[in-house]
Amino acid sequence: MHHEKLVYILRLVLKYLILSSTAVYLIKLISLSTARGVITKYSQGAGFKLPCVVRPAFQNSLRGARKLVELIDMIFAEGLQVSDFGKVRLLSKDHNARFGGHFWDRTQVFKTIRVKLLPGNINKLIAAIEGSEVLPYLQHATISAGQVWYSRSRRDEKLDPEVVPLLAKAFSILTSLKTIDVEVNNGTNAIGFWKPTIDAIIAAGTKNIETINGPIAAIQMSKFKPLATAKLLRDYKTTFCNLKTLKIQTSVQIENPTATTHFWSIIAAMGTKLEDLTVKNSRVCFKDDPTPSKSSSYQCEGFSLPELKRLKLVDVAITSGDLKALLGNSDGIESISIAECRMPNEKDDWFEVLRYLRSERFPQLNSLYLAMSACYDEVSYELPKFSVEGDWMTEDCSVTLPSGKRANYVWKKNLWSELGKHKTVDKFWNSVTDKKWKSKQATRWKRRRLINDGWKLEMRRFGDPDYIDDDDPWVREVNDRYQGKLDLIDAEVDD
Repeated sequence: MHHEKLVYILRLVLKYLILSSTAVYLIKLISLSTARGVITKYSQGAGFKLPCVVRPAFQNSLRGARKLVELIDMIFAEGLQVSDFGKVRLLSKDHNARFGGHFWDRTQVFKTIRVKLLPGNINKLIAAIEGSEVLPYLQHATISAGQVWYSRSRRDEKLDPEVVPLLAKAFSILTSLKTIDVEVNNGTNAIGFWKPTIDAIIAAGTKNIETINGPIAAIQMSKFKPLATAKLLRDYKTTFCNLKTLKIQTSVQIENPTATTHFWSIIAAMGTKLEDLTVKNSRVCFKDDPTPSKSSSYQCEGFSLPELKRLKLVDVAITSGDLKALLGNSDGIESISIAECRMPNEKDDWFEVLRYLRSERFPQLNSLYLAMSACYDEVSYELPKFSVEGDWMTEDCSVTLPSGKRANYVWKKNLWSELGKHKTVDKFWNSVTDKKWKSKQATRWKRRRLINDGWKLEMRRFGDPDYIDDDDPWVREVNDRYQGKLDLIDAEVDD
């Protein structure tokens, strides 16, 4: 019986390891004498002997490799199932100790597939997975960029009409699929990968997707407008009823409140079970100063994410009311991270948000990070960064405020107590920054950045700032003018 167990193990091991290196691996895992006896006994049943396979140090590795080829062919003929692979650990404590670290993680190779939006590539995927024993293990799909998926004229940027139906067929076969990554690292047509992927998921009727990671190449916010029709919003709500994690990157040139509202309406439709939301935005225009719609909101009416636990926003245009809607309908908020988000009146709006956090308590909240300064046109003050790990009602908060170009003020404050003591905006900010938030030191970095952004914007009249001839008199005049402004700031005497 002992030999039968080892034969079973060896069959599995030899199936998943590479020829000549396999034998070396076996010597590390089982004793030489046992391996010799088992392999010899097992191979004799097939009409040949393998004494060379288990010689010490495998001096005759080539002959050993040839014999292993024959043995592996025989093993493949046995029709072993992938599901047998992990059962090795269940044979005994000894097997678990020997094989757990070496082989258990190897089953991960069956969990991930990568596909390009090309009909030929998707057809190959369908042929490979249809009826395959690995289907229960395929849980992760990466949609990767392949520029050749465009029609012959790149100017049209039209997707091959076969792609979405084929991808939908693949998704309908992949019944265990839970995670989808849309992998586009650069370029301006990220929506061209996002939309067909989402369309295919909807067409497949699969409802088991739990995680979607959008492309690193940001999707232009305006591209979401045609995706927010009443029918599509119903489809999102039905299809993504089990979605728990959504990470997406967007970009704007000049914030359009209507386009942003369409974006948030899609998030709401997909987010009935959403627990983890990350939205990172980037801005093309340095001077973009977004203004919300007449309703003083960027979100659709009745916006709600009732299961939300973790929220991360970067450079998103938002109002205090929007943040309340994001956070206020969930009882289980655990983590909030917000950096450089554009508020209409940041010092007042952030104070309102902080007071709201205190009034609602959020007892599950154990990680809070707020980098509140984003409005570069406002240079009369600078808001700090707040960071709390642990129970935010009792733990001290790290308060960080710029001091000059590179240094920082750092204080420890109890944010809960500070909000309880100070009922007006300026008194609160004075207290948490020891009255430094309006000092020259605190606003110096912001004022320098504003000047640098203005310089970049003006230099774009001459072309790419990295490739401009500095000897051009017009360029020299612009450089001198902005450098003079920076010199004045650097010459200031600290308060």
